[in-house]
Amino acid sequence: MIQTDILIDTLFLDIPIQKRVAHVAGCGFKCIETWAGNDDAALNIIASECRQSGVELVSVVLVSGNQEDLVPIRGENLQRFVDLVDRRTDFALAAGCTQGIITTGQSVVRRSYQEQRSALVDALCAAGAIAASKSFRLNLEPLNTEVDHPGYFLDDPFESAAIIKEVGLASVRLLYDIYHMGIMSGNQTSFIENNISLIGHFHAAGLPGRHELFESETDYRFLLKRIQAAGYNGYFGLEYLPLMDSKASLEKTAIYLCEFK
Repeated sequence: MIQTDILIDTLFLDIPIQKRVAHVAGCGFKCIETWAGNDDAALNIIASECRQSGVELVSVVLVSGNQEDLVPIRGENLQRFVDLVDRRTDFALAAGCTQGIITTGQSVVRRSYQEQRSALVDALCAAGAIAASKSFRLNLEPLNTEVDHPGYFLDDPFESAAIIKEVGLASVRLLYDIYHMGIMSGNQTSFIENNISLIGHFHAAGLPGRHELFESETDYRFLLKRIQAAGYNGYFGLEYLPLMDSKASLEKTAIYLCEFK
C-alpha cells in the first residue's frame, strides 16, 4: 500500500518547522519528510515531535545542490561527499529515518558531461556501500531545468535510470518527481511502470506551478492507481507550494487522494 507523506518545509510557514508535525497529523497524514537533513538539532526536535504525534519521518535531504564543495559530480569532492553522507545518514537514522535524497548540483562549466557522470557513479557506489551497511537508502533526484533549476546536472529520467543500473546497489535508487519529470518529458506512466524496481521514492506537485495536486494537468488519481498496480508500496511525497491556507489545502488533498484507493 502506498503511503502519502508531506514535506513540512513548504506548509504552515507561520509556525516554526519543528512544530509543524502536529498540524500535519491533524489534517490526517501520518508521514512527513523534510529538507533539513543537514541540521542535527532540528532533526532531533522533529523526531521528538513525530513520536509525540504518532508520525513517521520517512525522508530527508542529505546533500543539496548549492554545496559546490560537496556535490557528487565533482570528482575532487569524492571523499568529502562520502564522509558527509556517512555523517548525515547517522543523523537521519537517529531521527528514525531510513532514506535520504541526493542531488547532483549544477553542471560544471568547462568540464565534460562524461567526466561529471563518471564522478557521480563513483560517488554513489562509495556512498551507497556505506548506506547499505546501515540499512539506509539513498535516492538520487533528477530535477527540471526548464522552469525551476536551470543548469542542474541531471534532468533526464532515462539517464537517471541508467545511472542507477550502473551503480547496481539496492541501497541507491531513483527519486522520481512527477512534477519535475512532467516538465522534462511525457509518457510518465510507461516510464514509471517500466522502471518501478529502480524507484525508491516519489515526489508530486501540481503542474504547472508546483501547487496543489487537485489543480494539475496531471491526473494523480489515475497515476497513483497505476503506480500501485505496478507493485510500488513505498512513500509518495507531496512536495508542493500551497495556494490555499495550509490546513485547508491538506484537508482537500486528503479527500482528493482518498478517491484513488
